[in-house]
Amino acid sequence: MSMKIDEEKALKAFRALYKHEAKHGEGEEVVWLMVTTYRKNLLVKNNINRIVLKHGCHTPGVHRCLFIRAKQDEYKKILKEKKIKGIHKVIDVKHFKKLYRSPEAQLKLMEEFDMFMADRYTRTKLSKIFSKEMHKKRREPIPIDLRKTDLQKEVLRAAKSTYMNFQSGSCYAVRIATTGQSEQIAFENFMGAYKKIAMATPGKERAIRSLQIKTANSVSLPVYDADTDYVREEGYQTDDEVL
Repeated sequence: MSMKIDEEKALKAFRALYKHEAKHGEGEEVVWLMVTTYRKNLLVKNNINRIVLKHGCHTPGVHRCLFIRAKQDEYKKILKEKKIKGIHKVIDVKHFKKLYRSPEAQLKLMEEFDMFMADRYTRTKLSKIFSKEMHKKRREPIPIDLRKTDLQKEVLRAAKSTYMNFQSGSCYAVRIATTGQSEQIAFENFMGAYKKIAMATPGKERAIRSLQIKTANSVSLPVYDADTDYVREEGYQTDDEVL
């Protein structure tokens, strides 16, 4: 049993999406991979999986903000001493609550930075304070492990990552590119990540009904359909057949 992606079909879908955006898009848009499963997920809550993309899903010149538990000034010094690149601002939980609690302040922060990062503890702590708009725009921080020995490598991996946040439901959106990148880069990101995404999906690849790509302004374009693209091994039986 395995998912089989028709690369020619998938590439045509990316080309069609980018052609649509070139005509009707208003600036840079996020390219989403929509993962639809056969059954609603009722067991997993706030289960975050980080997926490293081949090219990342941001264009050059990205500004990144790191959220940490406490002592932001001390951590800034550590980053400076270790010559860590790729982080442009550090905000701890105390200062976030003080300065960015309001939806208006968070909106301004989203306009200032393209990407947010945080360790799992801080991410959980701030999730209740994030505005509806921040959740709606899927601007929650990318998980990062600040305990890693090679912190620069971890920052770079996080910078090239997307994440899957499974909660209840049967459809999940995963950021895989932006229209500021080329259709070829978006396609390569997808091809390099779909197996990891399938493995991170509750029920794994067998649970996936379809994969589609879209932007906020487009219709969904199919890149995988289980009815036609799922390859069964000899002797495989569905749940209904077993019963």
